[in-house]
Amino acid sequence: MFRRAISLSVSLVVLLSVGACGAAPVATSSAPSAAAVTASPVATQRPLLTLRVGLGSTPAPALPNSVLWLAKDLGYYEREGLDVSLIELNGTPAVIAAMRSGDLDVGNIATSDVLNLTASKTLELRAIHSPDSRQYFMVVTKDTIGTVADLKGRSFGIARVGSLDHTMTSLVLKAKGFDPADLKFVGAGDPSARAQALVAGRLDATAVSLGTWVSIQKEKGIKALIDSNEYYAAAPIIVKVNAVTPKVAAEKAEQLKRFSAAVMKASRAFAADQKTWVDAMAKRRTDLARVDLEGLWPQFSASWASNGILNLDQYAKTADFLYSTDDFKGIAKIGPADWVDTRFVDAALKEIGVAAGVDDPGRPIR
Repeated sequence: MFRRAISLSVSLVVLLSVGACGAAPVATSSAPSAAAVTASPVATQRPLLTLRVGLGSTPAPALPNSVLWLAKDLGYYEREGLDVSLIELNGTPAVIAAMRSGDLDVGNIATSDVLNLTASKTLELRAIHSPDSRQYFMVVTKDTIGTVADLKGRSFGIARVGSLDHTMTSLVLKAKGFDPADLKFVGAGDPSARAQALVAGRLDATAVSLGTWVSIQKEKGIKALIDSNEYYAAAPIIVKVNAVTPKVAAEKAEQLKRFSAAVMKASRAFAADQKTWVDAMAKRRTDLARVDLEGLWPQFSASWASNGILNLDQYAKTADFLYSTDDFKGIAKIGPADWVDTRFVDAALKEIGVAAGVDDPGRPIR
């Protein structure tokens, strides 16, 4: 019954997604050298293969993760011979449930979920690449809060007790010399919901992404207390990955290679040319001012998935961080080889080449 319900929901979202994205024009990238391959025409002799990609948030965030949406809008998937359905669902749990039932091929989900589910043998998953090299969380507060010390006794919105944002924020605050036990943590849902609760005065503070902050930064009565670079310095992890089950990895290897290539080509184009990303985002997110998008792009200079963001040393460090949190108490420790699959990125890089000087794969591509 659950599978049928998910299928009906997915089918409806696919129809809406096709209607919204199918007519989007194919943009010609102005990206030079290594990114020039992005402008190659559709291989007319190659069959168009289907792939269903689940997204746990909507709308597209004003972050490098937006490449998953924009690669469709600008025709990168189609040029790789793919018919990609972007299926927006209400949160990561819904994406994972649809992956479990076979209604999705790929899920854009938290790295912590991939590691936790696989290590606990709840659902075996494999990270195949990441569309965003780092997290861009920041602490935002009422403007009456002058310093971190002023947070004492205040309400702080989190997804839930023990969630990744809760754990990361606690570490960040400790690094600032503040005891998280002096806060009143309140479960308030996803970043967008927490941001709106802050604006409405129902919370004193919360942690949201830079992309979410842009959507509320002009509201009265709020401020950024800890910026995204300060936050990342205290919690340097890869937050999200695109993941698949071993079954999908075995049955759709060609689709996953093409998908990885499309994401990397689009990422290279966005990394090389501000206007390419800003134009695409402005069409996708009409609620955001162009000047704000132009201000965001320079902050992403080293964050694009030019080579798939699949450096195993980075993933090992991310896992070490996650295993130090409450969510992983009692969970068996596994290594990157048990939950990361580099085959699809490596096959794509062998064809399109490695972009030099950024996003080091950390291994030879042969």
